[in-house]
Parts: sequence; C-alpha cells; structure tokens
Amino acid sequence: MPIDHKTTEHTDPSFKPLMRSLALELCIYAPLVTIYFIVVLHFAKEPLIQLYEQGSTSYAFVTLFLILMQGVLLEAFTSWLLRRIGLR
Repeated sequence: MPIDHKTTEHTDPSFKPLMRSLALELCIYAPLVTIYFIVVLHFAKEPLIQLYEQGSTSYAFVTLFLILMQGVLLEAFTSWLLRRIGLR
C-alpha cells in the first residue's frame, strides 16, 4: 500500500506558542521603543547635536552605544516580563 504524504502532515507543536510569544514581544517592544525614542529625543537631543558638530567619530560611538544599550535593556526587560507572565 503506498503512503500518502499529503494526509500525514506533521506540524511542529511548538509553533503556536512561538508565534504567540513573538506577537507578545512585538506588542511589548513597540511602546517601549517609542517611549525610549521620546525620552532620548527630549533629554539627549541637544548634547547629541553638539557632539555631532564637534566630531562625527565620537558621535558615532555614542549613538552606537545608545543603540546597543537599548537592545540589551529591552531584551532583558521583555524576557523578565515573559517569564513573569509564564510564557517562557
């Protein structure tokens, strides 16, 4: 008897929780990144403009550091929040 591969479709059982976790992380990240942008724009706008005018190399390092710290802090906060909720 031939095996019909169309009827023996296998779905990874971890796909739905993965998609739910991804959607939840996006719902958390979007407001946090927006808040971060507004706070940095409010408090660091003038110092960053002055730093850029003084020398683009130091400006580049400072902005890369800000981007890196944003990613690290958002990931840590989101992971903590998802563990607290019980999704990871």
